[in-house]
Parts: sequence; structure tokens; C-alpha cells
Amino acid sequence: MRLPPLNALKAFEATVRQGGFTQAASELGVSPAAVSMQVKNAEEYLGKKLFRRLNNRLLMTDAGRMYYPVISEALTAISSATENLMEIEARSRITVSTIQSLAENRVAPAMARLRARFPDTGIDLRIEADPVNLRDTRTDLRITSENHLYPQHEHIPLFKDTAYPFCMKDFFERHISGSGMENVSDHLLIHTDWGEQYASHPTWANWFRNAQIVRRPSVRKGLRVGGAVIACALAEQGVGVALVPRTLIDARITDVRRFHIGDPGLPLPYSYYAVLAEPDAKRRSILRAFIDELVASSLTDNVDIS
Repeated sequence: MRLPPLNALKAFEATVRQGGFTQAASELGVSPAAVSMQVKNAEEYLGKKLFRRLNNRLLMTDAGRMYYPVISEALTAISSATENLMEIEARSRITVSTIQSLAENRVAPAMARLRARFPDTGIDLRIEADPVNLRDTRTDLRITSENHLYPQHEHIPLFKDTAYPFCMKDFFERHISGSGMENVSDHLLIHTDWGEQYASHPTWANWFRNAQIVRRPSVRKGLRVGGAVIACALAEQGVGVALVPRTLIDARITDVRRFHIGDPGLPLPYSYYAVLAEPDAKRRSILRAFIDELVASSLTDNVDIS
């Protein structure tokens, strides 16, 4: 079987269909020069010119006009067959997508229990930031607090969370025990930067206000990080004390030799949600079982966080 390079054929077909190298490059995600080079490779392989230029216009030659319909039909058939095969594979598996802060302590245990109930069901678990195109990525279920980003899908509330001061036990004994949180130096507070689109996430200023402590810490003097997971990790390194959601704390405070939770909690202003795409009846029943496991884990958690 004698076949030219597939990339050369794709470049030729896209150039004809899109009407030029620039438009084809945009579709293929490469530069116009790369498309031109691939078309040249096809021409060298075939020993025929596929295009000619006339007054800055790109026109097909007789050879190109004869070749294009066959190549277009063949590539369409390959694409359709590939899509059908991938769709069959996707329908035989369940894909769950979650935000990182819930992955370790909520999603993973619930997924383990689900696997015990449905051992023959293939499951893909992805950890990724919002937003996720559920349809294009064939995602069946998204676990997130940003449910407003998925207005076209079904939302199922899971649970709410509370943030607490979190640090290493030896850090607590050196900097907090006896003197209290009100006397912790500003440079020892780890601040979480939630991003410019958030206006209501927990801050140290809010926590002190909620704890009825008259204090407004300086963010400039403290350590500011991009996300609760890294804030928690830095607290584990003894760098300071972080304001961390309970979902990240629960798995860590079971070892009382290492970790300590601080004083009053600060309720988070949002809930976590399960966002269902459009699964068939069989997958939907399994996904509902997984959602039930997530909710049950939040209700039965008896870790003392006071």
C-alpha cells in the first residue's frame, strides 16, 4: 500500500476547504509556513503540483482538483470511524472530573467505595480547573463549587465547607499556644489568592472578624499563594499558619503528632456541587451512587474540628 504522509494530506485538504494556508493553519493549530511545507511535501511525494498562485490567490491545479475529492472523502471516513470507535469506548467507561481541593479527601475515598460496588465499570478520574467542556471532553460528572459555569447541565448540591486555621503542632506550640491567634506575626500568616474572579472567599481579615478579634493583618507582610492546596502544603512545612477548608484538613489531623487545627471556623460562602452531563440510564445510576457516596462521606465525618 503506497500512501503519502498523513500530515501532508491533512494540510492539503484543510487548505482547499478553508481557502488558504492561513485559515488551514488556524484549524490545524500550526503556522501557515508549516502548512505550506506539508503541502510541498505532498507535491514532492506525488511528483505533481497541487496549487498555483495567481495574483496572490491560491488556485488548485488539474491534479489538485482530481486529488481533493478522493482525499477529502477518505479523511472524512477515517475521522468518522475514529469518532465512532472512541464513542464506543467512552460509552463503556465513566469519566469524573474534580477540582483539586476535593480530590484527595472527598473524591478518592468515595471513588474507592464505588469501585467496590461496581468492580467491572471502567472509570476515568481527572483533576482539573474550571471550566471544563463536559461535552467535548466526554465528561459524565464534574465536582466543583463553580456550578454557575455549567448552566446547561443538571446541578446536584453536595455539601458546604468551613475554613480553619491550620498549622503544624510544633508551630502551634511556638507561636500560638498561650498567646492566641491574635498575637501571631503578620509574616507567619499564609494567605490564599483565590484569583481575580473571586470576591467572597475566606480571608484572614474575615476570620479575625468572625473570631471577634480586632485585627486586620497585612497581606503584604505575609506569604500569599495561589490556592488552598499549596497553602496547606506550606503549613505542613512549618512555614506558617494557613486558612484551609476542612476538606483538606480532615485527612491530615488524624495524626495528632503532626498537625493542629486552630480556633473558630469561617463558613465558606458557597456549596460544592455535582454537575451531571447527559449520561445514559446505566451510567446515570452509577453516577448517582457515586454522588450518594460523596454526600455520605460529608455527613459521617466525625473529626473534631472545634
